[in-house]
Amino acid sequence: MKKYYGILLLLFLILVAGCGRRYDYTIHPPKIQYETPSREALKKLLDAQLGKEYVWAEEGPDAFDCSGLTYYCYGSMNVKIPRVAREQAKVGRKVTRDQLQYGDLLFFDTTARRTGQITHVGVYVGNGKFQHAANEKEGVKISSLSDLYYSKRLRLIRRYLPDENATLPGFTPTKPLDLASSAGDAECKKCFEAPRKVTASHGTHYIQIGSFRGEPDKAWLAHVRAAGYDYRAIHEDGMKKLLVGPFASREDALDVLPSVRREFNPGAFLKKLEMGK
Repeated sequence: MKKYYGILLLLFLILVAGCGRRYDYTIHPPKIQYETPSREALKKLLDAQLGKEYVWAEEGPDAFDCSGLTYYCYGSMNVKIPRVAREQAKVGRKVTRDQLQYGDLLFFDTTARRTGQITHVGVYVGNGKFQHAANEKEGVKISSLSDLYYSKRLRLIRRYLPDENATLPGFTPTKPLDLASSAGDAECKKCFEAPRKVTASHGTHYIQIGSFRGEPDKAWLAHVRAAGYDYRAIHEDGMKKLLVGPFASREDALDVLPSVRREFNPGAFLKKLEMGK
């Protein structure tokens, strides 16, 4: 009887694993839903995404990361923009906070020590609010610029939509507006420099961001390194554990932990390795 129940349990686990949602990490340009970009079209697109799941490296239509949301919404209006936040911040027209209009993109530095790099993006929706794919816990939501966390980390504002009663230069309905190849402003150079290395050259303190069987996804590892972190994978308890680090001290790891949780995994935690492990 025990053997019978064991077989049933195994079959159930295989079924659950097979039915889980799977994502690929290739970029899929969205289907054009509006030939001409407008605030009305953007509002409809944004409203339809509220509450959807946050999944890193996804650009919809079922789940998004922060730049995937902006890429999807603007691409659906026939406006081609770069895929990642740092590159999106290089194009469009730079505006100031007191010039904010619906649809402007807000770029933030959410690193623990605010190193000046662009790591997050949202869409301004009026009344001091912006919509963004926040994190795995909250998904696509609306936040306030009066929130001290975001207010302190706002680095740059770009406008892709035309001003009211204005037209987009060179735009024709049959050809998408291509902002992806435009050059960035020279005065914003600091925003696009390679991120400062966050991890140390030696130490025993790490942050565990995931466990898995097999090999970690290469796109995921590239994302970790692009954010300024080194990493290593260890075998433990029959699983591979992906660790960010090392950090020179426990205090350094604790300082970075909130940022790692926002960027990679809300459940990330500190882990100390014995020397030579």
